[in-house]
Amino acid sequence: MTLRQYIQMEKLIHGREIPADILLQMTAEEPDEEFMYYSEWKGSLISIFDMQLHHLIRAYSKVNNQDNSLMQEQLSEIKKVLRVAWLLQKE
Repeated sequence: MTLRQYIQMEKLIHGREIPADILLQMTAEEPDEEFMYYSEWKGSLISIFDMQLHHLIRAYSKVNNQDNSLMQEQLSEIKKVLRVAWLLQKE
């Protein structure tokens, strides 16, 4: 079952409308970039609404992990720069 199907089921079960911004992206032929995911298997961008829920969860986890790794690398570089600046200041 895709995310799109889950959202439609939620509408029926809870009797609430789908938020307008989500509905707009969900029904667009080409959703905005933040609603797209690069599928390595397909070799192209796909809408997150067309992803199976378990694939979406894996993709989210993978992106979070990559973001954390990048942040750690950036922090490491900042620490190096600050250390050099501190050492130069001591001279």
